[in-house]
Amino acid sequence: MKRVELLAHTADVRLHVVGTSQAELFSAALEGMAAIIANAPCHPPFDVFWDLSLSSLDTTALLVDFLSAVLTQTQVTKAIFCCATFTVLTPTSITVRLEGKRALRFDEDIKAVTYHEANVVRDADGNWSTVLVFDI
Repeated sequence: MKRVELLAHTADVRLHVVGTSQAELFSAALEGMAAIIANAPCHPPFDVFWDLSLSSLDTTALLVDFLSAVLTQTQVTKAIFCCATFTVLTPTSITVRLEGKRALRFDEDIKAVTYHEANVVRDADGNWSTVLVFDI
């Protein structure tokens, strides 16, 4: 039941992201960021692959750091990453294989993934959620 909802913001792009697990939340955030960068479908077959491992202080920092690393790789490779296969995903570390497609152009230039409003929480039903603000 992952869900990404675009929220109103005067100067940046805000997303409300929900997932039934930490992996689903991270996948939804990745897909949401990819949809902002390139307003085009991102589905197999994929032609760009990247393996990433990183650690952070907590789950919120891990999500922001993960998306920031993907954003950097997006710019370096001129590719949109929209599929993630997690081999390790704890509250403070991640090892993931990312898959994506080369992009002829980007529809939106995200400058940064911010910590502003980011706070990964689990509700009483066990769903994970956060708001993400992207500096454009």
